[in-house]
Amino acid sequence: MKNRILLSFVIILIFEVSCQKKDTPKIPDAKIKKEIKQDVTQPLALKENKKSKTCLDVVFDILTTSPTFVDMTKGLNEAIRKNGGTSYGIIVEGSPNPKEDDADTFSKTYDFNLHESYPDRITTIARYTFDPSEKELYKYDVAEDTLIPIKFNKKLLLEFDKTCK
Repeated sequence: MKNRILLSFVIILIFEVSCQKKDTPKIPDAKIKKEIKQDVTQPLALKENKKSKTCLDVVFDILTTSPTFVDMTKGLNEAIRKNGGTSYGIIVEGSPNPKEDDADTFSKTYDFNLHESYPDRITTIARYTFDPSEKELYKYDVAEDTLIPIKFNKKLLLEFDKTCK
């Protein structure tokens, strides 16, 4: 009789232990591309936490202060959140200094994509290129497969020349 009670107790204990939910921590997926995590509504020149600027920082200022980019991103966060997204961001796709700038590939130009972030996807909505040799900023036109020059603050070219000798 004692053996049956003991056996029943062991079986119940094994059943209880095996049926409990195990909390295993989930390891987040590694990001494929580096995102620049900065407030893109203000130029980097206004931020005090930067000690010295890199070429990428200056090009980032050139892009984020251009009227085309400002118009494109005005109200964008609110629209993305209404659609279930979280925010927008910029990814450095190509750079003359890919290791220093943590870009995906080498390029003679600085290549960026503007994207919307959603829990299940990242959607690219625009591509921009800054050509350091021509000192020109472009927006990529997907339909025509061409780069279209866009206006930007030409005074930032002085800072670009000084920083990127």
